[in-house]
Amino acid sequence: MARSPQKFGRLLTAAVHNIRISDERSLKKTVRVVQDELGYALGRHGGSSIEYWRKGNIPATIDDLENLTRELVKRNGLGSDETLQLLNYAGHPQPSGFWAELFPLQQEFASFVVGPPITHPRQFFGREAELKRIFNLCKRFPLQNVAVIGCHRSGKSSLLHYLQSITTTAPNELRPGQQCNWLPQPEQFQWVMVDFQDVRMGRRERLLRYLLSRLNLPVPDPCSLTNFMDTVSHQLQTPTMILMDEIGAGLASPELDQQFWWSLRALSGNYTEGKLGFVLTAHEAPAHVAHEYGKPSPFFNIFGHTLRLKPLSEAAARELLATSSRPFNPTDVEWILTHSRRWPVLLQILGDTCLTAQESGETGHGWRDEGLQRIAPYHYLFEAPC
Repeated sequence: MARSPQKFGRLLTAAVHNIRISDERSLKKTVRVVQDELGYALGRHGGSSIEYWRKGNIPATIDDLENLTRELVKRNGLGSDETLQLLNYAGHPQPSGFWAELFPLQQEFASFVVGPPITHPRQFFGREAELKRIFNLCKRFPLQNVAVIGCHRSGKSSLLHYLQSITTTAPNELRPGQQCNWLPQPEQFQWVMVDFQDVRMGRRERLLRYLLSRLNLPVPDPCSLTNFMDTVSHQLQTPTMILMDEIGAGLASPELDQQFWWSLRALSGNYTEGKLGFVLTAHEAPAHVAHEYGKPSPFFNIFGHTLRLKPLSEAAARELLATSSRPFNPTDVEWILTHSRRWPVLLQILGDTCLTAQESGETGHGWRDEGLQRIAPYHYLFEAPC
């Protein structure tokens, strides 16, 4: 389907009217009010950008287009087919891929995810105590900072992905009864994920540009640390948590020097009126990690809340196994719980091994030997306390 600014504008206009009509909270809601609400949700000061785009002006950045589309879908302005059309009319470089993120239930979910972190909240289990602690800190100002400590493969990255998405995921995309009302007004909150295992995030200017783009703030040229500080300190109005995965990889970057970390400390403490907080993951206390890399900084002393990830609760582990597309018999469930010790990565591997054997028509317990071989490389991660 060819790019078409005119068709984009018409479809966006139809979506705005759909939102106005479908909003049961106010039968008198006007188009202007809907535009203002959309604009505020996108970090704008009103709906002027929405009105501008309705005239056939495609958003200038992919982030603006994707954030706009998310809001339209979330507010029932666009259905599945219309969403794909809008992305095509706007010239999105990967319309089908982004569409699949917005309508995940039109794809089949794997019962078990082996290898990558969990990115869709429907496939995340447990960690209720950690989630409650973090979200409670987000309900009051100033926003505070949390360090999530855990062994390799203990689920730290999955937890960050869940924090970023669970409060704005539609209930029909979640498991029955899965909690999503962690924040009273989640649409007024921003979450920005930084994965320091991505080599691009180790380049200072690239990282600063990425952060400003995700915060819906203007990107200065040049995007120096000084200009970044000016932009955030003067223009950040939305409560924001920056999620930093694998802080050790960030500290290993020569471009992310002590001056960079000192600046983040200043932003969090002095220049954003308590609207900016951080959640980071590491294998040990962040101040100790920073010292190991020769980059001690007051930034790593502001993490007054430390959460250490342990195995899943028995209830959460059983719930995960119960999502298998083919039910496991009780003895297999008990065997998996025992040999996984309820660590998420081991539960996923053993669950996958058992399910694969069932789907292949295998009988007996031969799959257990294969399962033990598959989890053997991970045992060293959980031998010592972490």
